[in-house]
Amino acid sequence: MSILLIEVVPQGMILGADRNISERTQYSTLDGKTVIHNYGQSQHSKIFRWPKPQILVGYVGLSEIGTKPTDEWLFDFIGNSPKWNTLTELAESLSHSMEKQLESDGGETRLLIIMIGGFEERNGVMVPLLYEIRNYHAAGPKTYDDIRKEFAFIEVKWPVENKELKDWIKQYADQYEPYWVHQGEDLGTFNAIEVMLRNAFRVLCIQEHPEHNFPQTLNDWERQVRMAVLTYGAYFQAYKGPHEQLVGGGADIVSIEWP
Repeated sequence: MSILLIEVVPQGMILGADRNISERTQYSTLDGKTVIHNYGQSQHSKIFRWPKPQILVGYVGLSEIGTKPTDEWLFDFIGNSPKWNTLTELAESLSHSMEKQLESDGGETRLLIIMIGGFEERNGVMVPLLYEIRNYHAAGPKTYDDIRKEFAFIEVKWPVENKELKDWIKQYADQYEPYWVHQGEDLGTFNAIEVMLRNAFRVLCIQEHPEHNFPQTLNDWERQVRMAVLTYGAYFQAYKGPHEQLVGGGADIVSIEWP
């Protein structure tokens, strides 16, 4: 598993993730219980930015598809797929392709969540779009329990009209509360750490710390995302054993500007 964090701010969209890839085995005991043994971590990027048109892509969960690391499979898919005109078309095509690939791979069914994001014009307004492509089909506290080979693609819905969206996002960003979507390991703990960090940096800004003004640029917000991912990695390093480092190994950050 991992941590994947997307933030949307008035300056653009940011995607951050840690680099640890868990190597593990799964087996059943005589009494029918499933045991998962994590025996080490390698490192690999879980996110990338596709250049034309600009989109952000990241994943958590299954680290290998076919014979390739998941990020390489995704990069090849987008580069080699037939021309798509909207993010909706890309999300639908990717969802169907993942089902076919995992069906042909065989083996155990493992959790995989892919996030794609970008900007498109809708009703004459340029708006951010986010899609979650996933093979879990439950809701509530045990969201990741119902895992199947079938994938769904879900558009993240905004609470305001397109023409009001940028002002709404700016209103929260100006309070150091940027809009965010995240997936990964133990999200409740990550939420608590993220709130703690934002409160701490908000205090530094209010107190006019010489190194910390309220973020004004996309690069400023990238630093905040990097800090969140690195801090969560530090939590695992401090509180988990050597075979439980499901999050860590540094942070990768990519972003695109609001057109």
